Amino acid sequence: MNNARVQQGMKERLERMKTLRDEIRLDLHLAGMDLKDRWRELEPKVLEAERRAEEVGVRVLDELVERLLAVRETMHERKEVDRHPPA
Repeated sequence: MNNARVQQGMKERLERMKTLRDEIRLDLHLAGMDLKDRWRELEPKVLEAERRAEEVGVRVLDELVERLLAVRETMHERKEVDRHPPA
């Protein structure tokens, strides 16, 4: 793979990661305090990972995107449980 393709791939992954971060921030406006507190703990780590990802490469970006997807999925699952608590 040539360098231009690697750079483009990294740029696309970084943009996806930033989009996920922004979507999580938007979801937090509707979330409960426990999720907001958890995000306050995680956000500095995400920002640091973004900084490192720009330095390290594609592998780290893929891992970070997967973690952000998992965070967002957990938030959506918790929202569903809050909306429809078990009887």
